[in-house]
Amino acid sequence: MKRPHSVMLVTQAFPPEAVVGAHRMLALCRHLVEQKYQVSVITSRPPADAAVDESLTQMIPVEVKVVSTAGIDLPLLAARILKPRFLKKIRGTKTEPIPLVSKESRGDKQAGPRGFRFLVDWLSWWLHVPDGSTGWAPTALAAGLYQAVRRRPDVIFSSAPPWSSFLAGALLSRLLGVPLVADFRDPWCGSAFLKVPYAAHDSVNTLLEKMVVRRSKRITCAWDGIRKHLIQRYPARTNDICTIINGFNPELLAGIEPTKIDTERMVFLHTGGFYGPRSPEPMLAALQYLKGESPETLPRVLVVFLGPTTYNGKPIEQMAQAYGVQDHVRILGRVSHRESLGYLKGADVALLFGQSGIEALATIPAKTLEYIGLKKPVIAIGAGEEVCNVIRRGGCAIWQLPADDPEKIAMTIMSVLDSDLSSSGNVLNDNVTLSQAYMAEQIERILVSSCNKL
Repeated sequence: MKRPHSVMLVTQAFPPEAVVGAHRMLALCRHLVEQKYQVSVITSRPPADAAVDESLTQMIPVEVKVVSTAGIDLPLLAARILKPRFLKKIRGTKTEPIPLVSKESRGDKQAGPRGFRFLVDWLSWWLHVPDGSTGWAPTALAAGLYQAVRRRPDVIFSSAPPWSSFLAGALLSRLLGVPLVADFRDPWCGSAFLKVPYAAHDSVNTLLEKMVVRRSKRITCAWDGIRKHLIQRYPARTNDICTIINGFNPELLAGIEPTKIDTERMVFLHTGGFYGPRSPEPMLAALQYLKGESPETLPRVLVVFLGPTTYNGKPIEQMAQAYGVQDHVRILGRVSHRESLGYLKGADVALLFGQSGIEALATIPAKTLEYIGLKKPVIAIGAGEEVCNVIRRGGCAIWQLPADDPEKIAMTIMSVLDSDLSSSGNVLNDNVTLSQAYMAEQIERILVSSCNKL
């Protein structure tokens, strides 16, 4: 009797961690099980401070073999060992502040003096190549090899970030002689969100990326900007790189009960966190503008931030107070995925923040597909053209605004307040190809084409 086809997923983005990539991997697992594949997952145990959602774990098919391994947190280990030993020495060393970009990386031979702190910083960055999860790769490799003895995979599907997943996947592929499919959910080298301040570290990241690309038989990308970026870097692999965007689960969304946050004001809701160049400040500045120019309008508005409560280490609540708009902003913090969908379903308008004016490699967040699935009107601030086109493709109304023009954002809010949102959608409606089922089917085709045994 012919054994079932087997797929091994190597990714740290997997339930119960409530990260964006976990939904992509969970949908793929469910589809592959439905198609009678044997599925094993090599993943990491969530760190103590990770956001977890046990409701996602309950959605994992029982047929899936999930192997969660703990790795050594190298940056944390180094901090615990070195900080007590060197703290006094650092405090007693008179050096200039360490520049954000070293003279090596910027080619400046006249850069400031390299003191002891500079050396510590330079060395510590090696613990973040390719990322802070490097200590997980050896345990993932061991777990993958052990699992392969029991259930040898026909193909390995590795999804990142974190990029250590690619290292583990590529090594398993080589040692087992199994084809590798690399799934880029974000760009690795050249990302607006990953700024490596030292040229040596950046060069090693580039070499590791080349190694993964060279090892991969096929490469999938979660949005088309990544595909274009990779083709520019690796033109010889053009035909092997494709885009398969994330999707939404219509059955899940249909079963969600809406949660009303405020019945007196129009609720503008953003789900997810702010980090790097993606900032909540454009909306706060717009509310401040309304407060000064149209004080009678502002009481009709409530902006809700659902997710991590800080931006670059600063509480968003304090930021709202600094702008003087705290009475019109509500910070709800992290909730389960199902709860967040309830809040989103009960909101009037969804907010989408881009990279604060950075168009290059502007992402398509997974929540965008949920906005589409729930038919939410969207105010997109500083978002790229690709994500806005996807929203239009899904049939949703969208206002695409620059991040550096609070007046224009404020005027749009005033316009939306007086709009009939129930009839403001676009004529386009491509929800079939924007579903998780379609996404998983496309990834399955890539897996099949990558391995003759499937």
